[in-house]
Amino acid sequence: MYVISKLFTYICLPPGIFIIILFLAAFFAKRAKILFFLAAVLLWAISTKFVANLLLYPLEHITYKENIKPTAVVVLGGGTNSNDLLKASPDAFKREIYGLILAKKNNLPFIFTGGGIKTKEAKNIKKDIKLITKTCNCKIKAYFENRSLDTYENAKFTSKLFKKIHLNKKIYLVTSAYHIKRAIILFKYFGFKIIPKPVRFFYNDKYTFWDFSPQMGNLFHSYKAIHEYFGILSLYLRGIF
Repeated sequence: MYVISKLFTYICLPPGIFIIILFLAAFFAKRAKILFFLAAVLLWAISTKFVANLLLYPLEHITYKENIKPTAVVVLGGGTNSNDLLKASPDAFKREIYGLILAKKNNLPFIFTGGGIKTKEAKNIKKDIKLITKTCNCKIKAYFENRSLDTYENAKFTSKLFKKIHLNKKIYLVTSAYHIKRAIILFKYFGFKIIPKPVRFFYNDKYTFWDFSPQMGNLFHSYKAIHEYFGILSLYLRGIF
Protein backbone atom coordinates (compact mmCIF):
# COMPACT_ATOMS: atom_id res chain seq x y z
CA MET A 1 0.00 0.00 0.00
CA TYR A 2 2.86 2.36 0.85
CA VAL A 3 4.49 1.79 -2.57
CA ILE A 4 1.18 2.30 -4.39
CA SER A 5 0.57 5.50 -2.45
CA LYS A 6 4.05 6.80 -3.31
CA LEU A 7 3.68 5.91 -6.99
CA PHE A 8 0.32 7.67 -7.15
CA THR A 9 1.84 10.78 -5.55
CA TYR A 10 4.83 10.97 -7.88
CA ILE A 11 2.93 10.03 -11.07
CA CYS A 12 -0.42 11.78 -10.71
CA LEU A 13 0.60 14.99 -8.92
CA PRO A 14 2.81 17.79 -10.30
CA PRO A 15 5.46 17.73 -11.59
CA GLY A 16 5.13 14.00 -12.39
CA ILE A 17 1.88 14.33 -14.33
CA PHE A 18 3.37 17.02 -16.57
CA ILE A 19 6.43 14.89 -17.27
CA ILE A 20 4.20 12.01 -18.38
CA ILE A 21 2.19 14.37 -20.62
CA LEU A 22 5.40 15.61 -22.25
CA PHE A 23 6.66 12.04 -22.83
CA LEU A 24 3.29 11.10 -24.38
CA ALA A 25 3.43 14.21 -26.55
CA ALA A 26 6.94 13.25 -27.67
CA PHE A 27 5.71 9.73 -28.54
CA PHE A 28 2.62 10.79 -30.52
CA ALA A 29 3.74 14.13 -31.99
CA LYS A 30 4.79 14.25 -35.62
CA ARG A 31 6.62 17.51 -35.18
CA ALA A 32 8.75 18.83 -32.31
CA LYS A 33 9.10 15.28 -30.98
CA ILE A 34 12.67 15.87 -29.79
CA LEU A 35 11.67 19.16 -28.14
CA PHE A 36 8.90 17.48 -26.15
CA PHE A 37 11.24 14.66 -25.15
CA LEU A 38 14.01 17.00 -24.01
CA ALA A 39 11.50 19.12 -22.08
CA ALA A 40 10.26 15.99 -20.27
CA VAL A 41 13.81 14.86 -19.43
CA LEU A 42 14.79 18.32 -18.20
CA LEU A 43 11.68 18.69 -16.05
CA TRP A 44 12.22 15.21 -14.59
CA ALA A 45 15.90 15.94 -13.88
CA ILE A 46 15.38 19.22 -12.01
CA SER A 47 12.56 17.58 -10.04
CA THR A 48 14.90 14.95 -8.58
CA LYS A 49 16.89 15.34 -5.39
CA PHE A 50 20.13 14.36 -7.12
CA VAL A 51 20.04 17.25 -9.61
CA ALA A 52 18.69 19.69 -7.02
CA ASN A 53 21.67 18.80 -4.81
CA LEU A 54 24.11 19.29 -7.71
CA LEU A 55 22.72 22.79 -8.18
CA LEU A 56 22.63 23.63 -4.48
CA TYR A 57 26.04 22.40 -3.38
CA PRO A 58 28.19 25.22 -4.84
CA LEU A 59 25.81 27.81 -3.39
CA GLU A 60 25.43 26.40 0.11
CA HIS A 61 28.98 25.13 0.71
CA ILE A 62 31.28 28.13 0.76
CA THR A 63 34.41 29.00 2.71
CA TYR A 64 34.36 32.65 3.72
CA LYS A 65 35.13 34.17 7.10
CA GLU A 66 36.82 37.44 7.93
CA ASN A 67 38.76 37.96 11.15
CA ILE A 68 36.50 40.66 12.53
CA LYS A 69 34.47 41.52 15.58
CA PRO A 70 30.95 42.28 14.30
CA THR A 71 29.11 45.37 15.49
CA ALA A 72 25.64 44.14 14.42
CA VAL A 73 23.59 41.27 13.08
CA VAL A 74 22.05 41.96 9.66
CA VAL A 75 19.09 39.79 8.65
CA LEU A 76 17.78 39.77 5.09
CA GLY A 77 14.06 39.59 4.43
CA GLY A 78 12.51 36.54 2.82
CA GLY A 79 8.81 37.29 2.54
CA THR A 80 5.89 37.74 4.93
CA ASN A 81 2.15 37.11 5.18
CA SER A 82 0.17 39.81 6.98
CA ASN A 83 -2.68 37.37 7.71
CA ASP A 84 -0.54 34.95 9.71
CA LEU A 85 0.03 35.17 13.46
CA LEU A 86 3.79 34.98 12.86
CA LYS A 87 4.17 37.08 9.72
CA ALA A 88 7.48 35.74 8.38
CA SER A 89 7.56 33.11 5.64
CA PRO A 90 9.53 29.88 6.35
CA ASP A 91 12.69 31.40 4.87
CA ALA A 92 12.31 34.70 6.71
CA PHE A 93 11.30 33.05 9.98
CA LYS A 94 14.47 30.99 10.25
CA ARG A 95 16.50 34.07 9.38
CA GLU A 96 14.84 36.27 12.01
CA ILE A 97 15.04 33.64 14.78
CA TYR A 98 18.72 32.92 14.13
CA GLY A 99 19.37 36.65 13.90
CA LEU A 100 17.75 37.19 17.28
CA ILE A 101 19.80 34.36 18.80
CA LEU A 102 23.03 35.89 17.47
CA ALA A 103 22.05 39.38 18.61
CA LYS A 104 21.16 38.20 22.12
CA LYS A 105 24.16 35.91 22.47
CA ASN A 106 26.66 38.56 21.35
CA ASN A 107 24.84 41.60 22.78
CA LEU A 108 24.56 43.22 19.34
CA PRO A 109 21.85 45.24 17.60
CA PHE A 110 19.49 43.34 15.31
CA ILE A 111 19.10 44.95 11.88
CA PHE A 112 16.43 43.78 9.46
CA THR A 113 16.46 44.79 5.81
CA GLY A 114 13.49 44.29 3.51
CA GLY A 115 10.75 46.36 1.93
CA GLY A 116 8.33 44.75 -0.48
CA ILE A 117 5.76 45.90 -3.01
CA LYS A 118 2.61 44.00 -2.03
CA THR A 119 3.39 43.80 1.68
CA LYS A 120 5.38 45.98 4.05
CA GLU A 121 7.88 43.33 5.05
CA ALA A 122 9.82 45.32 7.64
CA LYS A 123 6.55 46.34 9.34
CA ASN A 124 5.44 42.70 9.56
CA ILE A 125 8.81 41.47 10.83
CA LYS A 126 8.78 44.23 13.44
CA LYS A 127 5.55 42.74 14.81
CA ASP A 128 7.18 39.29 14.93
CA ILE A 129 10.23 40.61 16.76
CA LYS A 130 8.08 42.47 19.26
CA LEU A 131 6.00 39.36 19.96
CA ILE A 132 9.02 37.06 20.29
CA THR A 133 11.14 39.34 22.48
CA LYS A 134 8.19 40.21 24.72
CA THR A 135 7.26 36.54 25.16
CA CYS A 136 10.88 35.55 25.89
CA ASN A 137 11.42 38.62 28.05
CA CYS A 138 14.62 39.60 26.24
CA LYS A 139 15.68 43.10 25.28
CA ILE A 140 17.33 43.50 21.89
CA LYS A 141 17.95 46.79 20.12
CA ALA A 142 16.43 46.50 16.66
CA TYR A 143 16.53 48.63 13.51
CA PHE A 144 14.44 48.14 10.39
CA GLU A 145 15.33 49.13 6.83
CA ASN A 146 12.06 49.21 4.88
CA ARG A 147 12.83 50.47 1.35
CA SER A 148 14.77 47.66 -0.33
CA LEU A 149 13.14 45.47 -2.98
CA ASP A 150 16.04 43.12 -3.77
CA THR A 151 19.42 42.00 -2.42
CA TYR A 152 21.28 44.86 -4.12
CA GLU A 153 19.03 47.36 -2.34
CA ASN A 154 19.31 45.37 0.92
CA ALA A 155 23.04 46.06 0.87
CA LYS A 156 22.71 49.63 -0.43
CA PHE A 157 20.12 50.85 2.08
CA THR A 158 21.67 48.92 4.98
CA SER A 159 24.92 50.73 4.22
CA LYS A 160 23.09 54.06 4.49
CA LEU A 161 21.45 52.94 7.75
CA PHE A 162 24.84 52.04 9.25
CA LYS A 163 26.10 55.50 8.38
CA LYS A 164 23.03 57.10 9.94
CA ILE A 165 23.32 55.23 13.24
CA HIS A 166 27.14 55.44 13.28
CA LEU A 167 27.92 51.72 13.18
CA ASN A 168 31.08 50.15 11.81
CA LYS A 169 30.35 47.93 8.79
CA LYS A 170 31.39 44.67 10.44
CA ILE A 171 28.50 42.24 10.58
CA TYR A 172 27.09 38.79 11.02
CA LEU A 173 25.11 38.34 7.80
CA VAL A 174 22.07 36.08 8.10
CA THR A 175 20.17 34.75 5.11
CA SER A 176 19.17 31.39 3.61
CA ALA A 177 22.06 29.12 2.66
CA TYR A 178 21.22 29.04 -1.06
CA HIS A 179 21.26 32.88 -1.06
CA ILE A 180 24.37 33.54 1.05
CA LYS A 181 26.87 33.64 -1.84
CA ARG A 182 25.08 36.45 -3.70
CA ALA A 183 24.43 38.33 -0.45
CA ILE A 184 28.14 38.24 0.45
CA ILE A 185 29.12 39.63 -2.97
CA LEU A 186 26.72 42.54 -2.68
CA PHE A 187 27.39 43.45 0.93
CA LYS A 188 31.15 43.37 0.25
CA TYR A 189 30.52 45.66 -2.73
CA PHE A 190 29.00 48.21 -0.35
CA GLY A 191 31.95 48.06 2.02
CA PHE A 192 30.85 45.52 4.64
CA LYS A 193 33.16 43.03 6.32
CA ILE A 194 31.25 39.85 6.92
CA ILE A 195 30.96 36.68 8.92
CA PRO A 196 28.26 34.73 7.03
CA LYS A 197 25.62 32.93 9.08
CA PRO A 198 23.45 30.93 6.66
CA VAL A 199 20.30 29.07 7.72
CA ARG A 200 17.74 26.78 6.05
CA PHE A 201 20.04 24.50 4.10
CA PHE A 202 18.27 22.59 1.31
CA TYR A 203 21.21 20.35 0.37
CA ASN A 204 20.90 16.84 1.80
CA ASP A 205 23.11 13.99 0.55
CA LYS A 206 21.09 11.17 2.13
CA TYR A 207 19.27 9.33 -0.67
CA THR A 208 16.52 6.75 -1.01
CA PHE A 209 15.09 5.10 -4.12
CA TRP A 210 12.23 7.61 -4.15
CA ASP A 211 14.58 10.57 -4.45
CA PHE A 212 15.03 9.82 -8.15
CA SER A 213 11.29 10.27 -8.65
CA PRO A 214 10.04 13.75 -9.61
CA GLN A 215 8.92 15.71 -6.56
CA MET A 216 7.64 19.26 -6.20
CA GLY A 217 9.97 19.95 -3.27
CA ASN A 218 13.01 19.10 -5.41
CA LEU A 219 11.68 21.24 -8.25
CA PHE A 220 11.32 24.12 -5.78
CA HIS A 221 14.92 23.65 -4.59
CA SER A 222 16.20 23.55 -8.17
CA TYR A 223 14.22 26.70 -8.95
CA LYS A 224 15.78 28.52 -5.99
CA ALA A 225 19.28 27.46 -7.05
CA ILE A 226 18.78 28.39 -10.72
CA HIS A 227 17.37 31.77 -9.66
CA GLU A 228 20.55 32.39 -7.64
CA TYR A 229 22.82 31.46 -10.55
CA PHE A 230 21.03 33.96 -12.78
CA GLY A 231 21.30 36.54 -9.99
CA ILE A 232 25.06 35.97 -9.68
CA LEU A 233 25.43 36.12 -13.48
CA SER A 234 23.68 39.49 -13.47
CA LEU A 235 26.27 40.76 -10.98
CA TYR A 236 29.08 39.71 -13.33
CA LEU A 237 27.37 41.51 -16.21
CA ARG A 238 27.04 44.66 -14.09
CA GLY A 239 30.67 44.51 -13.03
CA ILE A 240 29.85 43.74 -9.40
CA PHE A 241 32.14 41.04 -8.04
